Amino acid sequence: MFEHSIKLGDVCLDLAKGQPVHVVTDTGQTVAEWSEENNYNLLDNYGNSRFGEAEDDRVFDVVYCSSLRSRPSKTYAYPDSRLGRIESEAADVGRQVANRVVVTVLEELFERAAMDDEGAVDVLKRYATDIGYEDETAEARELAEIVRLVGGEV
Repeated sequence: MFEHSIKLGDVCLDLAKGQPVHVVTDTGQTVAEWSEENNYNLLDNYGNSRFGEAEDDRVFDVVYCSSLRSRPSKTYAYPDSRLGRIESEAADVGRQVANRVVVTVLEELFERAAMDDEGAVDVLKRYATDIGYEDETAEARELAEIVRLVGGEV
């Protein structure tokens, strides 16, 4: 799995404009791949070029989130070099919000799978681990097991 510090759901700053943006999609593409597929060279964009963008930078779709008065009307494809991730997890010395969401969802899925049979739990564990969530899977499995043993919410 492609590891990256910016993840789906993160709030970042558009370093070119100094405005907050919300990451709504990890395109899974590099600047070169995105540019070829979309027939638009992100390297030619003035805002992007100011931050040392490279063809192997990861591309994210973002929406601006600096005003309550306007709703986002479109997404913008920005390379990671243009985005500064706001580390909100620093407030509680915790983990990145995207990882918290993954653990929470996996925990709920493990609880549900355990209602069917242990085979379903094993399959879910294998699938989640195969796509790169080994640590999150182990934590979620443990939390779900605690809930099962105690018979309620943790």
